[in-house]
Amino acid sequence: MTEKNNMTAQHDSTKAADATGTFAQTGTTMGAMMSETLGHIVYKLQISFLELWSAKKHANSFNNTRSTYLRSRLCVLCYVWAALTIAWSPADFLFLADKMAAAQLSLQRLLLAGMLITIGYAVNRANNLKSAKLGLIAMVLATNAFYLSASHTLGFPTDNAAFSYSYTLLPIIQIVMLTIFPLTMRESLLLMSITLICHLWVDSFSATMTSPDNIASYWLQTVIAFMVVWSQLSQLHMILRLYRQATLDPLTGIYNRRMLLQLAMRALAVSEERHSPFSVLLLDLDKFKRINDKWGHYAGDVVLQSFTRTVQERLRKADIFGRFGGEEFIVFLPKCNGEVTAQIAERLLGEIREMDVYIDESHTPLKVTASIGLSTLQPGDTLSSLIERADSALYQAKAEGRDCIRTYQPSKQTGFDARNSVSRDNIDMPTETSL
Repeated sequence: MTEKNNMTAQHDSTKAADATGTFAQTGTTMGAMMSETLGHIVYKLQISFLELWSAKKHANSFNNTRSTYLRSRLCVLCYVWAALTIAWSPADFLFLADKMAAAQLSLQRLLLAGMLITIGYAVNRANNLKSAKLGLIAMVLATNAFYLSASHTLGFPTDNAAFSYSYTLLPIIQIVMLTIFPLTMRESLLLMSITLICHLWVDSFSATMTSPDNIASYWLQTVIAFMVVWSQLSQLHMILRLYRQATLDPLTGIYNRRMLLQLAMRALAVSEERHSPFSVLLLDLDKFKRINDKWGHYAGDVVLQSFTRTVQERLRKADIFGRFGGEEFIVFLPKCNGEVTAQIAERLLGEIREMDVYIDESHTPLKVTASIGLSTLQPGDTLSSLIERADSALYQAKAEGRDCIRTYQPSKQTGFDARNSVSRDNIDMPTETSL
């Protein structure tokens, strides 16, 4: 009887220990998943703020899209403002008592109109973001130069009942006109600071900087500036969202096939023009179908997202990374020869092997591997031939055991033969922790 009780107590103790270990393992897994999720959320928020603060995080393709918006709106604004500037000249002769000042203002208006037309014409001919930004700065400088010269001609007016006092509204107009541009916060503050400096300089000459009217004017301009920045950031955020919907893969957040090939063709053309190297990496997750079959498509989605983040965080901004289809991904590497590209591919494979993919709290993290095919630009190559050679090299990697890198070698199997000799899913069912 005593022996039976001892065995029962020992069995209960073992079950309790197993349960404790299971709970501890579950808690550790859930903690790791929560930590990864929170880290991803913080990363996304940080990226969103940085995208609205500065253009440094913007992709080159998005910069081209935004430059189109800026260029078209800047050209229209310059031409319209030039016409309105000239059209106001008769009002100066009608309402200003000093006709000499009115004549000087007319000349200044003609000069401003000529500068605005020149800026609009120059920006219209140059289709890039840098030219659009320089055009914006030039327009703001030109309008503020007119404000300084007009204030000097009118003797820095302070009488708010006089017609000349209307010129003191120019800084407000210059801030409001920026509303139509999708600018980052940094760009907007730079342009507004130019207007602020000119306004304070004029007020310092008129000795009215601390007057109640001017303090109220400063407050009004601050409120207007806040609303203008809000409008600009809203436009920029909307354009970013539309751009992502049109060009990015909805699951992984990287370039979709259409945009990927479009950017690759541009990069290849630049490389050929400059006689610089250009390489392609075609990546394929090993035995990915088995993940979907055993753990479901949600698990497959999580694996694809984790894989994408791991690869993307280790590429340069100039590299072009996108989803080619299913579990296949492509990296186009400008200015990288075969040797450098092979080193990059080895680092990527190492990072993928070390990657832990958490599906839920009831499973240990999944381990995945990938195969990579590599090709480099040769004389007479096209984008299609580069991708075709990388695809053949990828199937050589699949045929030779997976989890490796292969460069296309014509002496070995052709891509068609490799496809026939190996199936991506021709393998025993994997274990939970190793796929």
